Amino acid sequence: MMAHGIKFGSIAEAATAIDGLGAGNSRIMATRAIHINVFVGQVPGRDARFLKTAYNDIGAEAAISHEAYFEEEGAVTDMIVMGTIYQHREVRRILTDNARIKPLIDAIAQVVDNTAGADP
Repeated sequence: MMAHGIKFGSIAEAATAIDGLGAGNSRIMATRAIHINVFVGQVPGRDARFLKTAYNDIGAEAAISHEAYFEEEGAVTDMIVMGTIYQHREVRRILTDNARIKPLIDAIAQVVDNTAGADP
């Protein structure tokens, strides 16, 4: 037995490797093999905290300032959302009807969809 790290540069590359194992559903699994970090600037604290909670709820992560985390009045923060393509898309699916958060989700989705061959 041997083990080593593996990193994929695109969904297509991940799908090819997964197909090579003889696994089914490689396109679905491939979106779980690509991790993407997205920087989002100047987010109102309330929205950052809400988005962080949504990412945490699905097993992903978002870094925000402690002022935003502790809901200090008037907090504005930069943030980094971290997750697989699948997780980013899942947050978008869950929050797509939230008009206040939609611009943030759309901006994140655009970065995700333009990174690593992420087809919509």
